[in-house]
Amino acid sequence: FKQKTAYEIPLRLVGSEMCIRDRLCISLALFLLISGFVQADQNNDFISFSIGQFDINDSKDSAEYRIEYLSGNISSISPSNLSLKPFYGIMVNGDDGMYVYSGLRKDINVKSNIFFTPSFAIGYYDQENSKDLGYDLEFRSQLELSYQFESMNRIALSLNHISNASLGEENPGVESMVISFIRVF
Repeated sequence: FKQKTAYEIPLRLVGSEMCIRDRLCISLALFLLISGFVQADQNNDFISFSIGQFDINDSKDSAEYRIEYLSGNISSISPSNLSLKPFYGIMVNGDDGMYVYSGLRKDINVKSNIFFTPSFAIGYYDQENSKDLGYDLEFRSQLELSYQFESMNRIALSLNHISNASLGEENPGVESMVISFIRVF
């Protein structure tokens, strides 16, 4: 048995702190999902809660949690024919890795209540005990397929890839798959 120094002990939530955090997150998600539905038009803002698996191509399992704000307004930097909308988010995985990002997305109405949404984001990745992605600046590309209810709320499945675009010496990249509950905001 080797005694660890303060520098070797990872900073993590323990015991009751973890319970409090989990209860707050679950309570907030349930409140937003169960509360009354809002009728809205296609230019509404949304808030998205996601849960899934981080690094699906690796043998080491790690959960992924995300919250995103999806603006209903067209971005001022979007070409007029593309109608790209901005979004902002934070992702945390089960190994304490965190990714804070912002990007543009395009909702494509495939069939009455079915949407295909490609998106691209740029952000800061803090590794902590998670996979080393080779650089702090990371890019995310994502494909999402969602079903929109009459209330305008959606449920979605998405697959994304995060990498540093070879800005770092190493560029292992990571793929994630999540299910999202997207609520009119």
